[in-house]
Amino acid sequence: MKKLTIISSVILSSLLILTGCGSNSSKKSNVTSKVKVVKQSSSKKGQKGVAKKKSGSLWNNDKDSHLEDFIKQWGEVMNQTYTKYDGTNNIQTASGMNYPQDFNSATVNGQNVSMAWDKKGTGKNDYNVVAIYNYNKSSSSSITYAFTLADGEPIVLVNEGSGNNWSETKNKSLKENFVNIFDGKATHVEKPKVSSSSSAKSSSSTKAIDDHGEYFTTPETMRGTWYFKSEYGMIKLAIFENEIIHVDPNGLGRRMVLYKKISSIPDNVEQYELEQWYNASYVNVRGMQYIHVLGRNQTSGSGVYYAIHTEEINGNKVPIIIESSGEDVWTGVVYYPSEDLANQQGDTKYEDLHYR
Repeated sequence: MKKLTIISSVILSSLLILTGCGSNSSKKSNVTSKVKVVKQSSSKKGQKGVAKKKSGSLWNNDKDSHLEDFIKQWGEVMNQTYTKYDGTNNIQTASGMNYPQDFNSATVNGQNVSMAWDKKGTGKNDYNVVAIYNYNKSSSSSITYAFTLADGEPIVLVNEGSGNNWSETKNKSLKENFVNIFDGKATHVEKPKVSSSSSAKSSSSTKAIDDHGEYFTTPETMRGTWYFKSEYGMIKLAIFENEIIHVDPNGLGRRMVLYKKISSIPDNVEQYELEQWYNASYVNVRGMQYIHVLGRNQTSGSGVYYAIHTEEINGNKVPIIIESSGEDVWTGVVYYPSEDLANQQGDTKYEDLHYR
């Protein structure tokens, strides 16, 4: 509630006009009031900001180190590697931005704001940025987080588009842990629910369900890390119980969380998380069982197919992973169980596989 401090001054003027023989009359002037309104915020946000500013710096090296440790752990859980702004050299994102330099043209939810790097967090900007972390998803897309203090309140902004518009992150873990770090409390990195088991079982597999669908379970024989030597370098394929991760020669990863069917989408999910959700099912093609993976909203295109197969290499039966695509499920890539074997075999073609 806003208090109004009213300063009033009343000026009263009386004019005496003498007319005629000793007679007099009086007339009162209009009364005018000048009112000065002073807005004095009593909100928690205002009180918090003012109280903390009196103590000097809102952000310090200890908090910064604590945040760095948290982001490292959180990034590992998310299968993402973040680069921290070092306080001197701009971070250049794959989306083409340079931070903190480009904060001078940033918007938040489409609105013009003042946003700038401020190591202590006590500046007069709408958003005083105390830490910046960036993850390049590919050669042209990125996720950038700005950890800010807005009137003394910790707020995490995210930019994952091609422009310079920011919004408050929906990631609950980031929001809560940044507040904890700011308040000097402990942090906790919780691995996303990817394989929580229920008591219901279907044949030999255990159903794993979360708030937005039932997970697809990969065969145990496919799980592990597989390798393919491309002309650009080594590509890794990591297969887990409910997800598949591609890592290119530059270390950039693409994560696919597999669902039998995505049933709902919570409001507190970031766009980049939605991009990691895929529908998966088993299909049989030319006598071989494939995992068929389609994008969450994919309505056209063939998607991608994965199957485990065995080939004889150097006189030994060796398991391989086949990655196929196209309307006729053509073999595109063969992954091997070791880097040495991938280097040795390169782009070898096998007679029993179906190529374009």
